[in-house]
Amino acid sequence: MTQFAIIQEDAATDPKVLAVYDNIRRELGFGMVPNLFKSMATNPDFLEANWLKFRSIVLHGSLPRTLKEMIGVVISQAHNSEYALRVHLHGLSALGISEEVLRLLVEDFDRCPLPERQKATIQFGLLAGTKPLDVTKADYERLYDLGLTDEEVFEIVATTNLFTSVNQYTDAISLEIDKL
Repeated sequence: MTQFAIIQEDAATDPKVLAVYDNIRRELGFGMVPNLFKSMATNPDFLEANWLKFRSIVLHGSLPRTLKEMIGVVISQAHNSEYALRVHLHGLSALGISEEVLRLLVEDFDRCPLPERQKATIQFGLLAGTKPLDVTKADYERLYDLGLTDEEVFEIVATTNLFTSVNQYTDAISLEIDKL
């Protein structure tokens, strides 16, 4: 059971919470507010700040959202974060990623049929999200050699930061998996 209340959309009364929920429903693309954000609604400022961070990193930028969600999958799997892993896999499925790619992303990344640039991006994200002190200049150079820009590499690091903190938060409060 989740440690803190999950404030359902029909039970929310705070104007800031209602506005953030409305933005999430419209912008996230799934027509609902995930438990991640509902669990933050007891503190409207915390909810708003986390939504804005999520929105700016995942929904905007140069890298495709699907690639950022794939980074979320591998980081969540490495951290054994069940809530986040399931949500990222569901999100990728809803965004049109095939079941084969999703299965291989989790079970056998080396055989996952993704272009080298995408695989290198995901591998870098995993390293930065699980062993940040092991990231070397050569790891960055590999990304640049594959044509990634400074802006895109920054987005990878920002994505790993976001999803690592989401793993920590959802695991610490034993967040219930959304009914999808």
